[in-house]
Amino acid sequence: GISPDPRLGDDTAPLVGEWKYPLDKPHGPVLCTSRRVRTGGHPGVDKQIMREESVAERTPKDGDTCFVHYDMWQLNASGEEVWSTRRESEPHQIVVGKAIPASDGKRRHHPALYECVRAMVPGERALFRVPPELCYGEAGNFSFPAVPPNCWMLVDVELIGAKGGETMERADMLYEERIERVKSHRTKGNELFRGGDVAAAAREYEMSLSFLTDDMMMQLFGAYLDEAEGEKLPAHLNLCACYLKMERHHDAIDQAGRALGVDPTNAKAFYRRGKARRALGQDEAARADLLKALGFSDGASDPAIERELAALDGEERRSNHALRGVWRGLFDPTGFEDAGVDADGAKERLDDVDEAGKKPGKSEEAGGRGKRFFGRLLERLGFVSDVLTSDRGTHT
Repeated sequence: GISPDPRLGDDTAPLVGEWKYPLDKPHGPVLCTSRRVRTGGHPGVDKQIMREESVAERTPKDGDTCFVHYDMWQLNASGEEVWSTRRESEPHQIVVGKAIPASDGKRRHHPALYECVRAMVPGERALFRVPPELCYGEAGNFSFPAVPPNCWMLVDVELIGAKGGETMERADMLYEERIERVKSHRTKGNELFRGGDVAAAAREYEMSLSFLTDDMMMQLFGAYLDEAEGEKLPAHLNLCACYLKMERHHDAIDQAGRALGVDPTNAKAFYRRGKARRALGQDEAARADLLKALGFSDGASDPAIERELAALDGEERRSNHALRGVWRGLFDPTGFEDAGVDADGAKERLDDVDEAGKKPGKSEEAGGRGKRFFGRLLERLGFVSDVLTSDRGTHT
């Protein structure tokens, strides 16, 4: 188990320990066993490494644009959440050192983020304790967010990337400028992924998504919305593929769900979420997702999905000794034949990253895909009637 947070200066604590969210507070504050050290910057700020970055990169400097995910909680008995970018899967952009007016309640905590990222390298995730003067000061904040006077903060920061020389903030960009950056980051991410640098690819996809904010998406319509969704969908799918390879299965499930929010009939999203759920031992949910992936895939069948289902069925049979005799032969993976289909190629197609594409129209979703989906489910009905009864199409 995870012990209480170590005292500052306790050299017996591991430099990089474990971290988790408490069972009674699934949204934090997070608990971490890593060694607490002073950052050497602003007095009072200390740091615990949650995930280190193995590649040597420089720390951000003033004027750099940083892409961050962060959660911020009051460091008191309440542990109330102040900010979270992870809930919306929308990385935040900050310009390090930029002055924030005292009247700007939404960004008064940015000096705290500046102090955190100055002590980090891209790819790192760390937990910081930050004094009031870097956040909401002696007066606190009345609402949105509500913060009491002289409140310290606990800040969980992931530095996704840092870029020097960016002269324009996201909020000041035109639509065309944002989309150009989205495409640039996604393309670079695809190159890194196929070159084997999955962690760096994931950071590029995160930075790509940081330009597709909800406030911008809500203002789009017609061809502009189609183009933006055509970029957002592969970014979520590709980030999901990265997290699967990195064995960050909860994050993979989250990204697949966000992809399904853009395209509710996307076979890759169901397939990848099914794989992540299977890795976490969520067998029934994994099977439901894989069946939907099979139903929405192109062609009469998909050997990669069939193999995942067969492997899942085999695991269940081996783990359930009491029913082994009843189910013997029904879910036998050795009984599945490829019939000359390139199963390895199918799996590579499902596991590879995506390029941008047009989101399918509603008529296609309601027509061709829907017919294929129910047709294939009927083919397997004798094997999965219990899953269909309990699922009722809720895993979207």
